[in-house]
Amino acid sequence: MLKEALRGVLKEEELLELSSAFDVIGDIAIIKIPESLESRAALIGEQIIERMKNVSTVFSQVSDVSGEYRTRKLEFVAGVEKYETEYRESACRFRVDVRSVYFSPRLSTERLRVASLVRDGERILNMFAGLGTFSFIMAKGRRCSVDSVDKNPEAIRLAFESLKLNRRLRGVVRPVLADASEYARSHQREYDRVLMPLPERSSEFLSDAINSARDGAMIHYYVHVPAVEFEDHGWIENHLKERIQGRKYQLRIWKKVREVGPRYIQAVADIALDQ
Repeated sequence: MLKEALRGVLKEEELLELSSAFDVIGDIAIIKIPESLESRAALIGEQIIERMKNVSTVFSQVSDVSGEYRTRKLEFVAGVEKYETEYRESACRFRVDVRSVYFSPRLSTERLRVASLVRDGERILNMFAGLGTFSFIMAKGRRCSVDSVDKNPEAIRLAFESLKLNRRLRGVVRPVLADASEYARSHQREYDRVLMPLPERSSEFLSDAINSARDGAMIHYYVHVPAVEFEDHGWIENHLKERIQGRKYQLRIWKKVREVGPRYIQAVADIALDQ
């Protein structure tokens, strides 16, 4: 869509350098502009605003997601310079600050998939929850209780703002400002479902997630993995065997969520603990 919008504005060789994928969060668009096109950034942003009537602000992402709070550096490109917006997904509304909290709209299908598995009465731990997007979508349709834990104060502030926007949840979302691994360690065998949406580091905390889960619980374990290892089903079996000690389990699902780089993907393992 982006390349088509800029055809006739940029040269063909410039279009080849530009990534066609970009995120739209509420009325904010976030794009990646190669160094060779930095002088054309304002023009690119203006064209996005002109052709996408729901977009009023364009930022360029100039760093990878990094740091304690998993944020990325953004540079203002065009439109109205603001960082907060309202994002809607699956009949839920979210307050988002794109500067202080990382959020990806590209996980909407995965969030719906997980929410469809939740049953009434479940107690759920969402570790590294960020804004709590998974949390609210699960609680929208089920009478569940979700502890939505993150150590980023801005993420929890925004989660409380989103609580005000979602008055008709069937379940309960409880935003918690805490280190998720420490929180899990202090709640042994309490949860029916545990989410670990921190794929770049989740292997470090799998034992904490397992210990917080009851017998019969489900763990949604997200990882970044080279494509060649993802295709080798034995890789995930060995990976889990090395990290899960003292609990019997079944690997229910091992599936691709999305591509995150050349020959690198985000995948999810649904791990069912035995009764």
